[in-house]
Amino acid sequence: MGPRLFRESMSFRAFERAVGPACAFIRGLRACLGALAVLALVGCASNEAALVSLRTELAQQRAELNQLRNEMNDGLTLALCNPELRQLLEDVQRECMQPAASGPAAPPGVGQCTTKQIRPAVISADPEHRGRFLKLMSHLPHEVVYIAKGGTEVAPYRLDRLHRLVRRALLQSTVFLVVSSPEDGESEALRRAEMVERMLRDRQVDASKIRRWLYAYPATKLDIDRAADLPGLGESRDLFRGVWVFRADC
Repeated sequence: MGPRLFRESMSFRAFERAVGPACAFIRGLRACLGALAVLALVGCASNEAALVSLRTELAQQRAELNQLRNEMNDGLTLALCNPELRQLLEDVQRECMQPAASGPAAPPGVGQCTTKQIRPAVISADPEHRGRFLKLMSHLPHEVVYIAKGGTEVAPYRLDRLHRLVRRALLQSTVFLVVSSPEDGESEALRRAEMVERMLRDRQVDASKIRRWLYAYPATKLDIDRAADLPGLGESRDLFRGVWVFRADC
């Protein structure tokens, strides 16, 4: 071996000795990275299976919760709404599905019924068949707001009572009947009803929960059982100016 070849051989061996550990480290690092990649793939597959299982379990629990909610709603509805009243509301709703030939349209979400659509169902539901609407409805949670002709002011304590009526938890079947008498004209009855509907919406009652009844109910003190439902100090003495709000959980 010549001197030059010997020197080159020695240089290569020195280089090999110098970089050998680094090359071994790199080879080991590659092996580790490969192992980590395999573990990551296995871990991802395991996590994906766990997520699928969790989603399935959540969907099942959601379905069971919805079923329980529906069963509770049905049970409370039966307890809170007697058969006569339930039949009355169903009959009126069925009639109101057929639009009246004339009359103002209700805003989206608010169902509107008129005397012609309501009266036959009320007479049928009244045990005495006298159409005593307020007497028939008196056992439902309710409040009344008296509004003078053309007036825009409402007694503060009426608003407080209305707030207490609507703040309780609502069932899926809960609706609020806003009943305004057109005895002094349909436009005035509509104005009063719309005022009260705004009060309900201001208190977070969705429009889909409101039913507007423009109904010429017989208004006599004999049909009003609760003293608080009679006109108070400074309110109109005309009973037909009262807008009645009934909460029906039917």
